[in-house]
Amino acid sequence: MPERSRVALVTGASGFIGSHLVEALLAHNWRVRCLVRDSSVLRWIPTDDVTLINGDVTHAGENLERAVRGVSVVFHLAGVTSATDDSAYTTVNVEGTRNVVNAMQKAAPDSLLVFCSSLAAAGPATTKRPLNETDEPDPVSAYGRSKLTAERIVAESGVQHLIIRPPTVYGPRDRDILAVFRLVARGLALRVAVEGQRLSMVHAQDLARGFASAAESDGRGLYYMTDGFVHTWESIIQHIGRALGKQPKVISVAPGVAVFLSRAEKLRASLFGSKPLLTPDRVVELSQANWTCDDTRARLDIDYESLIALPEGVKSTADWYRAKGWL
Repeated sequence: MPERSRVALVTGASGFIGSHLVEALLAHNWRVRCLVRDSSVLRWIPTDDVTLINGDVTHAGENLERAVRGVSVVFHLAGVTSATDDSAYTTVNVEGTRNVVNAMQKAAPDSLLVFCSSLAAAGPATTKRPLNETDEPDPVSAYGRSKLTAERIVAESGVQHLIIRPPTVYGPRDRDILAVFRLVARGLALRVAVEGQRLSMVHAQDLARGFASAAESDGRGLYYMTDGFVHTWESIIQHIGRALGKQPKVISVAPGVAVFLSRAEKLRASLFGSKPLLTPDRVVELSQANWTCDDTRARLDIDYESLIALPEGVKSTADWYRAKGWL
């Protein structure tokens, strides 16, 4: 095996996407550093194969500078996707990104920054055409606005960078879409959006390989990565149902009921100090008719390819959930 000469730092390495990225980088023969907090759960990180650096993107200073010093690429994935208080999005997604950029400017000015943003930063598509990189962003949630602000910090930093906007990401280890699988396993599917909602999807392993490939390319700027198809909400539920041997009953949830449930969930999460599965902002996102994006630029410019089709990905995810006792 060739000597591992390239060094990558991954923030958010212990998370769902981050842990898949660490595996992809090791498979691509990178030396990997993982920025982890004292509270990070390391169950998905192959700790014998990586270097662990204690630090937190919300804390500027020496630890971050030490973490980025000498790396070829910083993959910045640390972020908050759902919170009981909107200030958390600013603290982690905005100021955390600013801290990473500042550390790179001081200690690794020639390194590449690959930033994991979100389709939420662009907002939903307002026509049937999927969004592309030339469309003007219009986020509809505090999370999306925080990611867009972070993108602008990266773009204006002077640091070499790629910004990746994934759509809905699913796969083993994910706890967000797990809630949908659990409902379908009980014979139910709750629809918040209008019938025929259109969605782009990407499997975590395809996305992770895409991140690794992007860092090895000459591409710069903004990119989307998907599985190459546009899906309807109904077709996704059908695939989950087939994987679980269920034909779920679809129940449409009125907007007022969804908001009430989201407020109750937000209160529960606040009381127990946990991540809310549903918030009023999330209801706004879920109710949009078209969350689709076009990844043609990534496929042409940085050799991105998706290998996992939705039926296969959903089945393997369901199998993984069952094997781990999550279903």
